[in-house]
Order: sequence, then C-alpha cells, then structure tokens
Amino acid sequence: MSRHGMLAHAASELVDDASLTDARSTFLLGEFQSLRIRVKDIDSGGNIGMSRNKTREETQVIRDPNPVRAKGCEKRLKSGKEKALSQSSRQCRACGNSGHDKRTCPTLQNRLDNTLPLQYPYNAPNPHYSYDAPNPQYSYDMSNDRFTSIDNSNYDAAAGFFSNQYPFP
Repeated sequence: MSRHGMLAHAASELVDDASLTDARSTFLLGEFQSLRIRVKDIDSGGNIGMSRNKTREETQVIRDPNPVRAKGCEKRLKSGKEKALSQSSRQCRACGNSGHDKRTCPTLQNRLDNTLPLQYPYNAPNPHYSYDAPNPQYSYDMSNDRFTSIDNSNYDAAAGFFSNQYPFP
C-alpha cells in the first residue's frame, strides 16, 4: 500500500471516531491544524533526514511496452493512390486482361461452354458430357467418375443423346 493510501486510511478511521460528538470533532480539528504546521516545518528544513524528495532521475519510470503488430500486418500505411496502383497490376492468367481472375474469366467460360455440350437434359439419372460434339468418341460418366468410350451407332445427333441410355416417356 502506498504512503498516501496508508495516511488516508488512518485519517479516515480517526475522522469516523471523532465525528460522533462535538467535543471530539473540535479537538481533532485543533490537532489537524497543529499537525499541518509541524509537517510544514519538516519540509522547510527542521528535520531533512526523515523525509527526502526523490528527483525524477532517481525514480525509475516503467512504461507500457510497444504494442505487438499482428501477423501479416503491413509495415506502413499506404495512401489510396498507392493501393490503386498496386491492385491494378493484377491480371487474369487465362486471357491477360485486368478486372477479373481465371475463375471468372469470360473468355475461358465461353471456351468451356463451346467444348462441353450437354448430351441430354440435366434431370437425367446418369448425365454424360461429351468432348467431341456432335459425334463424340468419349463421354464422362459423373456417377462412376470416369471416361468411357462411346459406340457411335446409338448416338442420335438430332436429339443430342444416346437413344439406348435415356428413354423418353
């Protein structure tokens, strides 16, 4: 406990006891005034050995440590112009244009749409995607996760599916 805290606690207990009657209160006020005069005498040189003020150099100041930077945090703040310049250099790896990436590339999507025609409707029990339209040689079976060779004799080019695999009602 600090000196100030100890003195405040002792004075508080003394004031609580003295405030019960008027005689005690007036006696304590007189003692406080005499104590105040005696404390001022100590500071003016009456008894220097007992109380000595510490200088700032003698007192060690302990400050809070510097905050830790988060993992991945940049070393400095960038202005909006610097951010715009650094982000504009990103390009799509498929077509080389900026503004999108390979996953959302419109050129690549168009290319995939033209090379993977659906052979029969989406709600079919076992859909096959061909890679050689309109007369495919191989088909990808999604339920078995494999490519299969196709017998072209069953392929109906007008209907866009194999007649023996998906009968219509």
